[in-house]
Amino acid sequence: KVLAGRGMLEAVTWSFIRETQAHLFGWSDETLRLANPISADLDVMRPSILPNLIAAVGRNADRGIGDSALFEVGAVWKSDTIGGQETVASGVRAGLSGSRHWSERPRVVDVFDVKADAMAVLGACGGPVDKLQATPDTPNWYHPGRSGALRLGKNVLAWFGEIHPKILE
Repeated sequence: KVLAGRGMLEAVTWSFIRETQAHLFGWSDETLRLANPISADLDVMRPSILPNLIAAVGRNADRGIGDSALFEVGAVWKSDTIGGQETVASGVRAGLSGSRHWSERPRVVDVFDVKADAMAVLGACGGPVDKLQATPDTPNWYHPGRSGALRLGKNVLAWFGEIHPKILE
């Protein structure tokens, strides 16, 4: 189970991803395909940082590090126009959370942990966290019922939640 969402390590990943991954996260603009990619597996500009962070968490798990919390602030691309590039912050958590203390057992990270992460980031940026509304509308890569949007009026400031199991496959 991987959740998008404190106590995270910064990651720096490529700005390119594999086309099959890009489609899972909303890519559809052929103008964002690279003419001369550095690798056949990195052939389009990323529409989201999440695929790269999820892959990094997977590599950590393969090396025996099952509890991961990573974030990145970087560019994503929606189109090749002037306004088509955005700077976003993304984070993922996987495994167990909680303090390592003899009197308290760690627990599996859940949607409430990542909602708290998103609220903490927005608060640190000066966002009006006391005025935010949580709604259930999220992109398809999130698990329905285990994710949400943080809104200020009609504006979505953040999405949080569990990544859909089909995406993780």
